[in-house]
Amino acid sequence: MKWDKPPIDAAAVKEISTRFGTDLLTAAILVRRGATEGAVLPYYLENDLRYLHSPFLFEDMPDAVERLRQAADEGEKVLVFGDRDVDGITSTAVMVSTLREMGMEVRWRVPEGDDPYGLTMEAVEAFAAEDGTLIVTVDSGITNVEEIAAAADAGIDTIVVDHHNPQDQLPPAVAIINPKVGDGYPFDGLCACAVTAKVRQALAVGNTELFGELVTLVNARPTNDTVVVDAILLENGLEVDRVSEALVPGVASLQTSRLQEFLVGRTLVCYDLPLQQKLLARGLGPQVDIYMLDLADQVRELFPALAGKSLLEIGDASRMARYRDGTTEEVDVLAALYQTVVDQRFPAIRESIESVMDLVAIASLADMMPAVDENRMLIRRGLERLNESPWPGIAALATTLDLSQRRIGSREISWNLSPAINATGRMGEPSVAVELLLTDDAARMKELSEYIVGLNRRRRQNGDEAWKSVLPRAYDAAEEFGGKLIAVHDESVHRGVTGIIAGRLSRRFNRPAAVLTSIDNAVIGSVRSARGFVATAFLQQFEDIFEKWGGHDEAAGFHLRPERLDEFWERIRRLAPQVSLEEETEEELAIDAELPPKYLTPELETIVRRFEPYGQANPQLRFLARNMVLEDAQIIGRDQDHLRLLLSGGGYKWPSVFWGGAGRFKSDFTLRDRLDVVFEFSKNYYNGNETIQLVVLDVRRSDDQLV
Repeated sequence: MKWDKPPIDAAAVKEISTRFGTDLLTAAILVRRGATEGAVLPYYLENDLRYLHSPFLFEDMPDAVERLRQAADEGEKVLVFGDRDVDGITSTAVMVSTLREMGMEVRWRVPEGDDPYGLTMEAVEAFAAEDGTLIVTVDSGITNVEEIAAAADAGIDTIVVDHHNPQDQLPPAVAIINPKVGDGYPFDGLCACAVTAKVRQALAVGNTELFGELVTLVNARPTNDTVVVDAILLENGLEVDRVSEALVPGVASLQTSRLQEFLVGRTLVCYDLPLQQKLLARGLGPQVDIYMLDLADQVRELFPALAGKSLLEIGDASRMARYRDGTTEEVDVLAALYQTVVDQRFPAIRESIESVMDLVAIASLADMMPAVDENRMLIRRGLERLNESPWPGIAALATTLDLSQRRIGSREISWNLSPAINATGRMGEPSVAVELLLTDDAARMKELSEYIVGLNRRRRQNGDEAWKSVLPRAYDAAEEFGGKLIAVHDESVHRGVTGIIAGRLSRRFNRPAAVLTSIDNAVIGSVRSARGFVATAFLQQFEDIFEKWGGHDEAAGFHLRPERLDEFWERIRRLAPQVSLEEETEEELAIDAELPPKYLTPELETIVRRFEPYGQANPQLRFLARNMVLEDAQIIGRDQDHLRLLLSGGGYKWPSVFWGGAGRFKSDFTLRDRLDVVFEFSKNYYNGNETIQLVVLDVRRSDDQLV
């Protein structure tokens, strides 16, 4: 295994540490991970929801808000149609709860049993028969062109809230809220539950006077011979345009200035009204009377410590301003102040997304969304809520899973909560999990939680049996397809575990893998990627023989009729040689920092917690410590293939575990050896006690051994 610790620029480390007030180890890790730009750093160093992207960056969000408010006002029947996995289940719960809070009559539906993925004609026809008028799809819908067209023909509008890859043709919905559609939203790594939470947040804005209002932030500043006026135009609180214009006193005219479109017919907001009126009168002439609201009054009331300070003085102390890579102008400080005042005046906007943040965190981790950009803040705040004030149904499930007495982090979600919720969909009963999240009956929550845990046990048994059946055939498939991919059809595999088995095969063979099974009059399959293979791009070559297909770059699924199965195999044999995979290389172990002895202390946990949440695109921090002494070693595990170690270093003794390391004991290292150790910092929970534990990833005997 190759250890990879590329050199870093010491000057860049010092600059990050000084500018943002971090310790040098944190700054070094940021630099080594490439997180050095002002647009990226807040998601590592801040915990303020004001850094989240505005929901109105989705181009169709105003249309979605208007249509949902209309449905509430007119008492329409609304159907929320979700999906059967964790993301779809949580999205369904969030959307249903949101619409019910608005007083709507809401039905919900998720694919049950052997139902195919996505909105179906049968669901549309059934809802039309009930005189329904609006369908909201969550974690689905982006590929349901025909079904949504049929709904429109039946007089039913559709709003699509999804995050899956769009196909060439978009559905004829009244609004599509998907970060992968259009160019407006700056981050396409949101899970569907996060997108749904953004809709919830936008609806909260829709309940205030901010919705649809055009506000201009105005700041005039003097120069030698002119008055420079900077203006930012906001709509729904989002910047849509800005201008900076130098006015020559006695010459400038509002009618000939670009400022006119910013100042006329807008709500105008400034800071220090008397000074601003004086400067505008100098630049535009005393005959121009401009009415503005003075933000200084509200700043003084909300933040007395800022009273009497200028924008420049406030900007020097502003945390938001320090993350601007360019020059921070006074108008930018004004914009930050305005955002802060709005956050304080309308707490329901912030609370709308905070109240579902734990579900967003669970869904993001379950759907393996990248733990970068705003996902870091969504997941981190979600974990906080999960441990402080969790969604009642999640709290009941955590208790049943014996998680209630420990801090729940990314590992507990990935290893305990998510598999249990996912099991309901894999076993054909996702509505059980949706009901758990929507019911307010404590006894029913307990009953449903126990049932869900039982379903998960059955799912694991099905997975074990499927693996034993599929693995031998996978070796044959690898040879048949020239080592480019694995594809196996096994009718004994439960449809709910095809994705799990495909994922295990892709990791085992380091090749993309597809697992197919048969149900009734259909063949369904799941694909998992490896080595740069784009699942949806590959499946697009089969779209003429698929009934349905879709997904992400890394994971996708499809349905086809049994009579087209031979055609599927013929085509995949023809296309397999054309599959291009990234070269296999020696496994690399990326190291974030080498720790001098003074950093090898229990306080290391503070650094580890700062870089949470961990997940896709943000793996667990990995440290290198040299010359640690192996004090003790015990072989453990059912198959005696793991090691429990006691390592000393930095003045401490560190309980450690080395998974799969038993075979190296006494051959590569032994007791009392000095070792260079690459490890992750972890916690071990046993009998309700929490202790520090290092997870050893690799070891080498140190160069300077004691004689």
